[in-house]
Amino acid sequence: MKKRKKLLPLGMKNQVKTELPALIALEAVGQPWFCDDHLTDMMSVAMVCMVLAEPEGEIHEAASRLFVELGKPELDADVLRPLLGKTSVWLQRQPNGKVERAIDQLLGTHCKGA
Repeated sequence: MKKRKKLLPLGMKNQVKTELPALIALEAVGQPWFCDDHLTDMMSVAMVCMVLAEPEGEIHEAASRLFVELGKPELDADVLRPLLGKTSVWLQRQPNGKVERAIDQLLGTHCKGA
């Protein structure tokens, strides 16, 4: 029997695990300690938003732009800041179950039909 992860009450997120890493990563852009983990933290926010948001919606567009900007060889914190801010705030307002399913889908662990 698969053990389910315990979810926080709807509308509450663990900001240390979801929002904070991406914001720390944003502050690391251009610093000598910036690393692939920082890039991954910001890309994760973009990818989860792209899965959850309406395909033609404002958040999907912001997340897509964020993902494209994060793929550039030189990152510009001034360009990333509003995109990461918009997507992070939106993501924090989404139900925990939807966010967990989007993460599972991205990781390839989404259980179909169960």
